[in-house]
Amino acid sequence: MKYTLLSMFCILAFCSCGIAGDGHFVGVSRENPNYLCLDNGEAFVPRGYNMCFPRHYKKLSEDECFVLIEEHFKMLSENGGNYTRIWLSHPFYEIEDEQAGKYNPAKIARIDRFMALAKKYGVRVKMCIEHFRNIKDYKPNENERGLNAFLFARPAYDGEFKSMDEYFSSPKGRELFLKRFKVFADKYGNDPIVFGWELWNENNCVSAKPEIVREWQKFMMSKIRQMCPKQMVMNSYGSFDGDVAKSAYEFYMDGYSGDIAQIHRYLDEGAKYEICKGPADLFSADAIAQIRKISPDRPAFLAETGGVLPKHSGPWRFYDNDSDGVLFHDTFYTPFFCGAAGPGQPWHWDLYVLPHKLWRHVGIFSKFIDGTDPVSEKFKPVRADSGELRVYALKGSKTVLAFIRDSKNDWKTEFVNGVAPRTVSKAEVDLSPLVGGRRIARAEVFDLWKGGSVDVDASKSAKVSLPDFKRSCGLKITLSD
Repeated sequence: MKYTLLSMFCILAFCSCGIAGDGHFVGVSRENPNYLCLDNGEAFVPRGYNMCFPRHYKKLSEDECFVLIEEHFKMLSENGGNYTRIWLSHPFYEIEDEQAGKYNPAKIARIDRFMALAKKYGVRVKMCIEHFRNIKDYKPNENERGLNAFLFARPAYDGEFKSMDEYFSSPKGRELFLKRFKVFADKYGNDPIVFGWELWNENNCVSAKPEIVREWQKFMMSKIRQMCPKQMVMNSYGSFDGDVAKSAYEFYMDGYSGDIAQIHRYLDEGAKYEICKGPADLFSADAIAQIRKISPDRPAFLAETGGVLPKHSGPWRFYDNDSDGVLFHDTFYTPFFCGAAGPGQPWHWDLYVLPHKLWRHVGIFSKFIDGTDPVSEKFKPVRADSGELRVYALKGSKTVLAFIRDSKNDWKTEFVNGVAPRTVSKAEVDLSPLVGGRRIARAEVFDLWKGGSVDVDASKSAKVSLPDFKRSCGLKITLSD
């Protein structure tokens, strides 16, 4: 069977996109708290990736940086994307860059420029407020050997605090955080372009006592919610790669009042957990399962993902080889089909996404879920594996969606062993238990790599014969009323 071409010009038209600047804020659905919606009740599925800062900002002019930033926005938007993330505290954007309590108008203008592009292209922005880990002379530990230490220090606070414990616990430290935040809140606190406010990038990684940081988190979430009541508040923690990380998530999410539950996880051959070294769909699926156990009553997101050298000592060794975006594809698709409120949100936008133009995966995903409302569907994630296929399915009231992955293909077979993806022929999947005897109006199989779809016969049952495919495909079954 041949796939028919999809028109990518239609991607922005479907209901679940939600255009930023339309006057509607994103929030947690009251009808189904595992998903998001706009304040007019329209479902919102955030689709995008991290775009936190221009990595090569020291080698480029400001205008050259924004040429690259705009390319991301433009291509993301043209492919149905509607979400990204910025680090307001990165040196390129940091407004409090020389003296505590003094704000650089040039840096404020840079953030304004970024947000203007977000509005232009209809992409909502998660605003990460802080990320530093020590005030002075931050020394990366074994888990951070490839990181630039200066990115995690805070020179403007040198001499202001004796320790990070003092910064987090003292009235002075809290006042400085809130004073700086007020600059952003005054500009964007009533703007639907803001997806939400993230207190800190990987808050558990700071050089402070966990009990102090958790109390600070509770205090700040309350304050920011008071200052920006129309926008969501959240926090993030480090890569979920071992028992130490697991304990940190459980500790910091005990009493957590954030609107959404985020988890970070990477392909890391130096991780404590073996699952982090294996197929990306499996570690992505497990990440969502883990965060839903810890926080079952909130929308869940794989909010940072991708690949790294052992123990986060640098970017993944196969990024240059992965021109098809195998790692992006698996970490992007899998979470949504495991019950996350949206697809995964990859890192390394500059080293991986941009060179290989991987936003095309966002476009095909967008078309695949076209017209689907996860809130009204009341989706429930189900595994429905068949033979050599891993099947991640969402059972809904009117629709069944499935992400189907060839278990004989993964990043190791392709990039370590040099084995090209095979053609999967004459495969079948049986989703009859998810249909429950209801009449099927239509069944479509989507080519998730080239962007086509074909109708398949499922008139008698939900046992579907799949057309030939490589690596993965998608299945959408529409049920009759």
